[in-house]
Amino acid sequence: MPKPPSMFPEHAMAGVEYVLYPDCPGRPLGRSNRMGNHLDAFVQYPIYPSLTWLEKALLRTRMPWPARCPVCGSTTLITDVGRSLRESCKCLRCKSTNRQRQIAYVVCGAVSRMTGTEIASLKEVAEQQDLVIYNTEAGRQVHDRLAAMPGYLCSEYFGDACTSGDVIGGRMHQDLMALSFDDRSIDLVISSDVLEHMPDPYRAHREIHRVLKPGGTHVFTVPFYQTEFEDEDRTITDIRGNTVFIKDPIYHGDPMRSEGALVHKIFSLEMLVKLGKIGFRTNMYKIYKPSSGILGPNALVFEAVAQEAVTQRREALSQGKVGAAA
Repeated sequence: MPKPPSMFPEHAMAGVEYVLYPDCPGRPLGRSNRMGNHLDAFVQYPIYPSLTWLEKALLRTRMPWPARCPVCGSTTLITDVGRSLRESCKCLRCKSTNRQRQIAYVVCGAVSRMTGTEIASLKEVAEQQDLVIYNTEAGRQVHDRLAAMPGYLCSEYFGDACTSGDVIGGRMHQDLMALSFDDRSIDLVISSDVLEHMPDPYRAHREIHRVLKPGGTHVFTVPFYQTEFEDEDRTITDIRGNTVFIKDPIYHGDPMRSEGALVHKIFSLEMLVKLGKIGFRTNMYKIYKPSSGILGPNALVFEAVAQEAVTQRREALSQGKVGAAA
């Protein structure tokens, strides 16, 4: 595999710090080669995004710009533009990053549908009295805006020695692969670049599906190859339960662990198929909304909605109430 260029490290995958594969088979040939470029405008997948003029200008000048932040709801300036647009571009007021605003924007949309009211920021989400929202982290800007909500739950992962539901230093421990919450007890789950750190992320997705109410939503981000079709396994677990590296290890920054959090998997289209088999109908959003402080070629957010019909059928099958031919 050729070494990707480093000038703009976000073109082809969300949440991964290296990107473009210029020699991918089937890639549109570009304007410099007249053979076949009449097809370029119609390619929907693989996605070979390019930077907009605004994104190029921001990377060159690092200039702030005005926006309405979907985290805090303030009219603000977006500052601190960094090399990674996804992980920089902070709201001057609440200090949320581009990725946090992406999550907030989709959460607001999901809650708007649930409540039948227009929700523009997490500040307004926190005013909802009848929703149960579970955030898989207990810190940072999204958490700070939702913490006062009556039905808000949050957790951290403190290691294998703990049991889901334990309270450590005032914070709840949860293993996403073995949640302690009751079935159908939560309206909305939020996870931001978490599932790639699970040895078995689809077990975690099944647990999230179990605890969501029918029609409930999981809003999440993960590292996602926009040019590939299958997930990339970076580790496997042997019969003794040990982690075996099959690719060079990647660690993401983690406030809970000085060494960082190990990446077990990078996702692609295969993820959407597997989520469908679990019982989710998943929307993949690619958001470009500078007026909300959201831009960058990998602004991908996923909204997985638990399907009631699928859930009921699976339960009926497990109880032997549906014939094999049904």
